[in-house]
Amino acid sequence: MLPSAQILSIVFRSNALDKLNTGNIKMNMKTEQKKMKGPMEGVRILDFTHVISGPFSTMLLADMGAEVIKIEKPGEGEFYRAEGTKNEAGVSIVYPNYNRNKKGITLNIKSSKAVELLKKMVAKADVFVENQRPGLLASIGLGYEDLKAINPKIIYASISGFGQDGPYARKPAFDMTIAAISGLMSVNGIEGTVPTKTGAAFSDFISGIYAALGIVAALRKRDKTGEGSYVDVGMFDSILSVLDDFIPKYKVTGKEPTRFGNRRAGFAPVNVFPVKNGEYVYIAGSFQKQWEALASLIGREELITDPRFKDNTGRKQHEALLESIVEEWSLTKTSQDAVIELEKAGIPCAPVKGIGDLFKDEHIQARNSIIECDYPGIGKYAMAANPIRISNYQQPVERAPMLGEHNESILNELLGYTADDIVLLKREGVI
Repeated sequence: MLPSAQILSIVFRSNALDKLNTGNIKMNMKTEQKKMKGPMEGVRILDFTHVISGPFSTMLLADMGAEVIKIEKPGEGEFYRAEGTKNEAGVSIVYPNYNRNKKGITLNIKSSKAVELLKKMVAKADVFVENQRPGLLASIGLGYEDLKAINPKIIYASISGFGQDGPYARKPAFDMTIAAISGLMSVNGIEGTVPTKTGAAFSDFISGIYAALGIVAALRKRDKTGEGSYVDVGMFDSILSVLDDFIPKYKVTGKEPTRFGNRRAGFAPVNVFPVKNGEYVYIAGSFQKQWEALASLIGREELITDPRFKDNTGRKQHEALLESIVEEWSLTKTSQDAVIELEKAGIPCAPVKGIGDLFKDEHIQARNSIIECDYPGIGKYAMAANPIRISNYQQPVERAPMLGEHNESILNELLGYTADDIVLLKREGVI
């Protein structure tokens, strides 16, 4: 039996080692956190998409660390590389916006060798994303069932105008036609004028976001079950899901929503108001407390008790008159002064900015919400950053690939093709 002094010495040394080890573990954890790569690291995605919805979807995942291999046709590349707005040097200024952080390879899918090559890539991939016309890829042996037979764990995501089934499935779809048929256009614009599409291609971006979400969910399911999945996202369905409360309101009331432009249904005064420097400020006196604060701010406290304006029902009925009263005040202010006074009074407001103003916005600069990279033929190229911020992870900012830029490296490293093999593929028009 050890003497008590030795026992105590061992205990003390043990405790000291425990503390040291605990400290080392914590330090190692911190080191690992600093080294942490993207949450999608280790996921390989084959991107067989074009235009906006598909490329935007896969770019979001590339931002999160996924390896995304963009597949384009040789010679001209995808639509926005060939047809998008170009600078004086003839370089598309649209394509790079949806394809950062990706690798690029060319495949002539009309070639049977290219189809077989793509299938070999599928065997080593986790996800395949496409936004071609429904049925097109299945007709050449690249449908979900075809790829599932090669790789049962594959996640196959299709983005289309109306989904893969239903009476509209084969209809051609563009953002503006989806806006029209989905009801979005009917509620957008100024009352009494023609229905209006949105400035940005919302159906493309929203369906792209949903596809990325569906892919992540399918990967999570695969982690649990070991099974792959088919993800079907329609632009039409995507817009229906963001139609505010118009669908349930119509079901309950039977009344079609009207276009109310910059106003807000059920609340007043809410609109864009001109200021004296020729600009505009958006003012939202929606809730009773906000309206009363606005009336006091513009020096018209008597309106608070005026029967016409005492509640939102009355204010909506006399909306034009009320807006003219607020405008009398706004026209005496610059946009900066108006915003300062409105914010101090607790009234929701914002200056109406142009796109050029965003580059000078201090909040955007503080959060790096606009990022830049160098792009051949363009120079400095600016893009909106991925809005998802994850602690201990710095999103990469790698420019979009040049056409076929990674042909050799992908074919060699992923499939083991030699330099001679690749030369032959080029000669045969496969890549």
